[in-house]
Amino acid sequence: MKKRLIMAVVIALVGTMLVTAITLLFAVVGTDDADLSYRTLDLEATVHANGDLTVTQHIDMKLLDRSDDDGDRPWKQLYQQYRLKSDNLTDISDISVTNVTTGEAYTQIAPQTPSGISDATWNNEYANHWYIADISSGASNPQPYEPGVDGLAVSGGDSTASFSSKSVEIGWNIPATIEADSLRFDVTMTLHDVSTAWDDIVNLQWESFGTTNQVPIGTVTGTVHFPEGVAENTSWAWLHTERTSETSRAADGSLRFTSYDVKAGDYLDVVAAYERDAADSSAIARKGTGDYLPALQVDETRQEQRWRERQRDHAIRMVVFWVVSVVVGVALCVIGLLGVRKSLKAAQYRGGLEYWRDPPGMSPASAARLIDVVDSSAGDRDSRVMTSTVLALAVKKAIAIYPGPSDMYVGIDMSQANPVGLAGLIGSDANRLAAAKQTSTMVILPAALNGETRQAMELSQSESACLDLFIAISKRVGGPVFDLKQMAKACKKWENGHESLTAFTEACGNEFALLGATRNIGGQAAACGILGTILGFVMLGVNFSEGNLAMALVSGIPVLAVSLFCIFGAAYTGLTESGQDHAGRCLGLKRYMQDFSDFSDRGTADIALWDWYMVYAAAFGISERVGKELAKAYPQVTDPAWLDDYASGSLLYWSYRPYGWYGYSAGAAAGAAANGGVDGPAFAFGGDSFAAGFGDIGAQLNAGFAEVRSTIANAAPSSGGSGGSFSGSGFGGSSGGSGGGSFGGR
Repeated sequence: MKKRLIMAVVIALVGTMLVTAITLLFAVVGTDDADLSYRTLDLEATVHANGDLTVTQHIDMKLLDRSDDDGDRPWKQLYQQYRLKSDNLTDISDISVTNVTTGEAYTQIAPQTPSGISDATWNNEYANHWYIADISSGASNPQPYEPGVDGLAVSGGDSTASFSSKSVEIGWNIPATIEADSLRFDVTMTLHDVSTAWDDIVNLQWESFGTTNQVPIGTVTGTVHFPEGVAENTSWAWLHTERTSETSRAADGSLRFTSYDVKAGDYLDVVAAYERDAADSSAIARKGTGDYLPALQVDETRQEQRWRERQRDHAIRMVVFWVVSVVVGVALCVIGLLGVRKSLKAAQYRGGLEYWRDPPGMSPASAARLIDVVDSSAGDRDSRVMTSTVLALAVKKAIAIYPGPSDMYVGIDMSQANPVGLAGLIGSDANRLAAAKQTSTMVILPAALNGETRQAMELSQSESACLDLFIAISKRVGGPVFDLKQMAKACKKWENGHESLTAFTEACGNEFALLGATRNIGGQAAACGILGTILGFVMLGVNFSEGNLAMALVSGIPVLAVSLFCIFGAAYTGLTESGQDHAGRCLGLKRYMQDFSDFSDRGTADIALWDWYMVYAAAFGISERVGKELAKAYPQVTDPAWLDDYASGSLLYWSYRPYGWYGYSAGAAAGAAANGGVDGPAFAFGGDSFAAGFGDIGAQLNAGFAEVRSTIANAAPSSGGSGGSFSGSGFGGSSGGSGGGSFGGR
């Protein structure tokens, strides 16, 4: 259970972190995907009594590498384009550009596009200067523009009056730059004749950037100061933007605003008005007749109400979505976690049996399946099922298993082989000794091929199906003696082999089902987990599409994480009442074998019982541990002579029997003398007596059968497919005010 919960936590955390990373990636892709972007744009604007507006921009921009197959395309020029119109902006002057990053104040130069100019020439002659150009004929054909000379004449404040216009570009040349994570500039300019004086008020609509701007901006902040004498109670203002924004007033009545996550095509307009008598307006060139404040307030109120109504309906839907989704999400998580707890409890053994000393009364295949329900086991379950079943066949003398490849036993009747003699054969040759560690040889004994004697073996359903599988393989190999490598080769093109393998798998499944030890559980946790995961993705998607990254992460991510935990932390197989008894015996036997050497009352050595311990140790995935425990409890198993005398016919023999070798030595000569002077080869066993541990054979069998299953499966035929107070926030009012800025770079 602990292993399952740890794995569930890991999967939930990794899955949630991956989803969070993808969400954050998409959140910034709108900015990071643009070659040029403004990280921040901080605006300081002062409205002058003569109708002009001085603006200082504090810019922090990011330039991405634009290199392509044709080579580097360094950045050389940054610019801002504005629309002069005789009815709201006639001229731009008093321009200054400072590279805050380097501290250098740029000087003016004639406009020049960087196209066709080498980097060296550009850096020497054009970089570190600013320019202003008339681009009415196109940005590729910039013409000189002289502030104070080439501006427009002021037209009246009447909206029906005719007006003229032209486009200008203010730019600054930078040294050739491939990319820059942060470049900071201060750009100052004065916009002329942006205000109109009416009989009652002076008003303006300043657009710092308009719908033609394609440069995304992370955060825009701004402060607008009124002429001296204008206070909060003698001024009105509105912020037009469709982005999330905040507005407020400073103590002196100045306007403050912030707008977030500006996309290409967004606009930001400040509409402001103040009482005409609050400041000297005699120098304002553009005049309008009549009182304009009532009409302005009515128009702004209409726009704001229309916007707020649309936003209100949408906001209500979002709040309802948030409340419902969070409530449902929390409910699913709570019910799911309760389901996890319930399922884990149903999969636990609740009896008091501590140890069990006999076989558990079920086939090794069923034991391998059942132990996974109540305890963690090492190794792949299917491999443990196959290995333990094969070892059971060896104990029941249906098959025999010997070390090494089959060609090492050519000329020997392996159906009646003497293990002691084979040990001598292997130990007599260094090549055989090395080969014995590489694979195993399987021998189907004659009793397994005879109906009567096979019936006497009392094979379980799974053992019988496994024996049939090996008999079928032996026919493809060409005889009852074959090693694992021959078996794998014979199965490569065995298109019908999956039928025999499936028969074994189904036999194991049917046999386990007949045991009646388990039942399906975990439905509550799984259902809540699946629904919660879907809801978590919906919460992420809806909130993210609305631009609310915070709500997406705060609400969707926790629901997703807990839901994933519910799916992977729940147990889906529980124990029945009879299963409790079966599970107790399996757990008891496992604990007994693991602690075997600690028992002082274990009695005399029972080789037959040891063999079955080895079978079930393989089923539980503790073969190596059990092998060591037996060796600690009965040191005699490390004595070759004892093994030859008492255990040559058991499964234990090749687990503990070190291989010998021929050798003549003083000891051998002495032995010969003791035998009446008869010379001849003497067996001398040496080396680590536990060198050929049982875990080695188990590992060989696991790897070999895994390869066979994979080969058979791959050879199977394909199935064919698988109000002006300027407090609160802005609203999506009209655009098109003075400036209409559009930013860019070359």
